[in-house]
Amino acid sequence: MNNNELSVSSNSLGLLSPIRTLLVNSEANLLTYKDQIGQLPEPEDDYDHHIFLRNVRLRKSHKLELYDQLIDELVHDSNKRARGPVQLAVYRYHWECMVCCLSQAFFMRRWLVVSLDKAKYGESGNYWIKKCGFSYQCTKDIVKYLRKSGLVSIKPGKRFKDQPSGTRMYPKGDLVEKLWMYFLYTEEAMEPSYIGINNPDDGWAELINSLPDDHREVVDMRVINEHLKASQWACKAPVMLTYKHDFLHGGRLVTPYQSLPDRSIRLRINTLLDEKPICEVDYNANHLRLNLAVLAKEHAGDTPYEDIVELAGMDAESNAARNMVKDFITKSMGASTEHKARGAFIKSKGASSGLFKRIKEATYKRYPNIVLFDGWGIKAQGLEGEILRKVMVEGVNLGISSLPVHDALAVNHQYADWAQEAMAGVWSDVVGGVGTKLKVDYPR
Repeated sequence: MNNNELSVSSNSLGLLSPIRTLLVNSEANLLTYKDQIGQLPEPEDDYDHHIFLRNVRLRKSHKLELYDQLIDELVHDSNKRARGPVQLAVYRYHWECMVCCLSQAFFMRRWLVVSLDKAKYGESGNYWIKKCGFSYQCTKDIVKYLRKSGLVSIKPGKRFKDQPSGTRMYPKGDLVEKLWMYFLYTEEAMEPSYIGINNPDDGWAELINSLPDDHREVVDMRVINEHLKASQWACKAPVMLTYKHDFLHGGRLVTPYQSLPDRSIRLRINTLLDEKPICEVDYNANHLRLNLAVLAKEHAGDTPYEDIVELAGMDAESNAARNMVKDFITKSMGASTEHKARGAFIKSKGASSGLFKRIKEATYKRYPNIVLFDGWGIKAQGLEGEILRKVMVEGVNLGISSLPVHDALAVNHQYADWAQEAMAGVWSDVVGGVGTKLKVDYPR
């Protein structure tokens, strides 16, 4: 094989059995995952395990009588105010969004974050709260009811990094039994803008909001999302191009679908895209390969993480060892200093500083030209987003739907070969001719 080497996991399409493959195409199959998730402890309460209340509702083509009855019941039982017909309709809208978001939160294993800061609902308040049309009073009344009824685990808002955090909720017990079956049919309105920025530095939010219609990224994201409007998938929502602070940081493709669990519970890979099974085509050791390709014009070889594992004297047969090296690379490329990288690595993995040193020395021995501890990981995120965006647009031009999953694309099985070729080609073009390696994961 040449530098644009492709590899396929052992669970190839030809080995799949329709009988043995559990695809989430019915409530009966989803029930299996619901029961598995229900046996797990509540998720960690940190930023990586949070989602935010959004205008997520049940797909119009799947409005069900039981769903309407559930919303009617919740509206009736929680409404303690003299709301007229128009106000009740607004209140009902809030309940629909709350139920659908809580359904997603359960299967994503994330806390649903809701703001009870009245200032965020004002004219100069939070952009997303205003875009979704959320009311402070409606939100407050619903949270009060959920807290009092015991239908959710709830953590009140607190101060965090000088900002008030939102109230966090996770469904439990009777509420899970009432809402789990609607998860597959939840969707968020596919409306622009499709480019956003988190924690913007001065002036950058205004700049992004005023990008011209013919800006390359604006055009690409509009093309992608206009095409995806006709597709259906779990947690359907816009694909966003998201920056952090400014245009120099980030630029990742983000959509709620990628937050579905796929390690301890293989839910995401077993969902459907346009009612057909999917596979995920992903870049092997992508940030490490990008670093070497861009900064040293160097190909990383077939087994970069495994090579480092061996040189570090770790168990070569252990997935845990490989994951430890992967986490070291991620932390060391993302941190601006070795001290920060060491602290983040030890905190996340519970490892020792001695192991950090061993992996660092093995990494430099295998790849003398690699650049660590200078924050280059944020550049890698931007390149990753650029590559996937270009591949997705290429797919749209061929009538192919795809979904971004961090450093991978989810496509229907029949497009696996196309995705591998397109992803290898665009990757090489963006980094200047050096090749990469891909793998394909199918449902088990």
